[in-house]
Amino acid sequence: MVVKRIFLLAVSDWKNISRDPLLIFSMVGSLLLALLVRFGVPELHAFLSQHISFSLNEHFLIIIGLVLLMAPLMIGILYGFILLDERDEGLLLYYSITPLTKSGYLFGRLLFPIGITFLLAYSIILIQGIVAVRFASFIPVAFLFALQTPIITMIMATLASNKVEGLALTKVINLCILVPLIDYILASPLLNVVAMFFPVYWPVAMLLENQPTRYWIDFILGIMMTVLWFTVIHYKFQRKIE
Repeated sequence: MVVKRIFLLAVSDWKNISRDPLLIFSMVGSLLLALLVRFGVPELHAFLSQHISFSLNEHFLIIIGLVLLMAPLMIGILYGFILLDERDEGLLLYYSITPLTKSGYLFGRLLFPIGITFLLAYSIILIQGIVAVRFASFIPVAFLFALQTPIITMIMATLASNKVEGLALTKVINLCILVPLIDYILASPLLNVVAMFFPVYWPVAMLLENQPTRYWIDFILGIMMTVLWFTVIHYKFQRKIE
């Protein structure tokens, strides 16, 4: 029965999203960006090689990593706005006294974005066409990307009091796209350690990793950091709605 109610909750979400062009763009924005990369980056690479002798080829993986990171950011923000709307309308209190319960409501609100982001990650890999990625070895990377989505959602719902504040907060959240670049561009050990404290750093690090042993170390550290962040944010969210 609870599973059915969570499914109906997801169906209701899709209906609400389909009525708002901005929400629709949030769902497909990362795919459009992947299309831009597929057709635009090779042309940019050819232009740079010809005019300034700069090879973009060796940076293709980080480009794809940043495109992949846009998926959890956009889906997380999307569901963050949904949570803010429903909190303002008092639906959190309503669900707390239904058979779904408040925990079931949050589970549904966070589980489906994870699944959506996981599918988007694989769709981006299929579309991008500039780097070869083995589908089997990409599963842990896609999973870690997907786990970033509920963190973004909970940050939105916890730190913003309304949709106006949520809109302002999205500008800060989108700066997360710069975190993997700190380690990639800068040679500062201190800044690199700081970047590692952000969970969004780890899935991109896994994508760039060539050593199998280090790949799994990155995965474990990424899971640990993601769980830590989610636990703290979830605790603060529960305190806010009590």
